[in-house]
Amino acid sequence: MRRFVTNLLSDIPLIQNYFSGMATIFMLHRVSHFESIKLQPNENMKISPEFLEKFIFNLKSQGYKFISLGDIYNILKKGNKIKKQIAFTMDDGYRDNYEIAYPIFKKYDIPFAIYVTTSFPQNKAILWWYALEDLILKNKTLKLGNGKIYDCKTKEQKEDTFLRLREVIISFDRKDFLNSLNNLFCDYGVDWFAKNNELCMDWKQIIELSKDDMCTIAGHTKNHYALNKLTIEEVKTEIMEANNLLEEKIGKKIEHFAYPFGSRFEIGQREFDIVKGMGFKTAVTTRAGTIYKEHIDHLESLPRIMLTENFDIKSIGRIRRSKVVTI
Repeated sequence: MRRFVTNLLSDIPLIQNYFSGMATIFMLHRVSHFESIKLQPNENMKISPEFLEKFIFNLKSQGYKFISLGDIYNILKKGNKIKKQIAFTMDDGYRDNYEIAYPIFKKYDIPFAIYVTTSFPQNKAILWWYALEDLILKNKTLKLGNGKIYDCKTKEQKEDTFLRLREVIISFDRKDFLNSLNNLFCDYGVDWFAKNNELCMDWKQIIELSKDDMCTIAGHTKNHYALNKLTIEEVKTEIMEANNLLEEKIGKKIEHFAYPFGSRFEIGQREFDIVKGMGFKTAVTTRAGTIYKEHIDHLESLPRIMLTENFDIKSIGRIRRSKVVTI
């Protein structure tokens, strides 16, 4: 599959059609080597370092330029006519952003942004999706506090169990989230914070990145809650407390923002209006699309394209290339 994707990137007509508009903002989460024993839903959050480097090489060879979020803002504000511009962004603040992705971007002199959820470096993030993965991989059967039993003998059963339990966990009330997790997995004594040191960047790494002009540290809330589940004041608190902490740590103003989750199921006009009133230069969603000059009127709801290891240029028909993606 990786060779197939790389070959597609060499198809100049297709890639030019795909990245229409003025610019494309790519969304990544993790850059890391794949582990075959792990579960696919979590592994899908990764692209391999080899794929990222080949992707950059192919874009460079076809005349694409790489710009920052600040560049996109300035280009839209000035009404400059550009094309074939690429911006890379990474969400949450995983350690491999610093250890693996950063050296690759540095090697090719490519600007990038990291949207930091501040519970990550504070060691307060509940990375339940990785704790759940470990639990499923270690057990052939899971018996939960609600009485349900899941078979986890085969890889297929393990992944099915993960997906089923993911839906249950996502539905939990955020105000009682940790208690709900502990009650559901009461027989297993899970340390829901154990993955922080293993997977999250620390403040030292974030501060070091912030000193490199290539890297933009941006906001991604305090706890990565779905914002439409919160009150207006809770949304503002989630954003501002995170921004204030980031600004205190790195000594720079936070000018860009990414909505947690960011699809039409988690954010809408209410959230756009809140963020627009908070003075950010740009705010990005997870809605698929590229940047057009008309986005000057929608700086609080810019679209992105998720970059995955099986990224297929032939999927251009599913990308709205001739329409401004907003709501």
